Amino acid sequence: MPEKPFSLAASALIRDGAGRVLLLKRAADDPINPGKWDLPGGTLDPGETFDRALRREAREETGMLVTLRHVAGAGDLDLPMKRIVYLVMACDADRTGVSLSPEHEDYTWAVPGEAAAMDLAEQFRGLFEGGG
Repeated sequence: MPEKPFSLAASALIRDGAGRVLLLKRAADDPINPGKWDLPGGTLDPGETFDRALRREAREETGMLVTLRHVAGAGDLDLPMKRIVYLVMACDADRTGVSLSPEHEDYTWAVPGEAAAMDLAEQFRGLFEGGG
């Protein structure tokens, strides 16, 4: 069987002043992880740099302008035709108000321990194990 191609996705771990993290709930009709909680982000467009893609995706999905700070973790998702590798960056945002895109139906600010107990997309579960 041929090896599946890998795609890179950029994800933002945005914390507010109280240490809570922003989680977005995927729309029920989304083809990947419907109804699951995930982080703002997405795949890179051809020729797009990682940091530009993450800023674009965060703005599109939340309305926020983000500043990338450091690597917070990584995860992966095995799909039928490809594997997506998620590089998660800790980010600061220009505000805490969220303007959702049609890809998402809800959002919450959760402390990491609460996030670990939520119905998270599998590629992000490891980020919150142990309450971190």
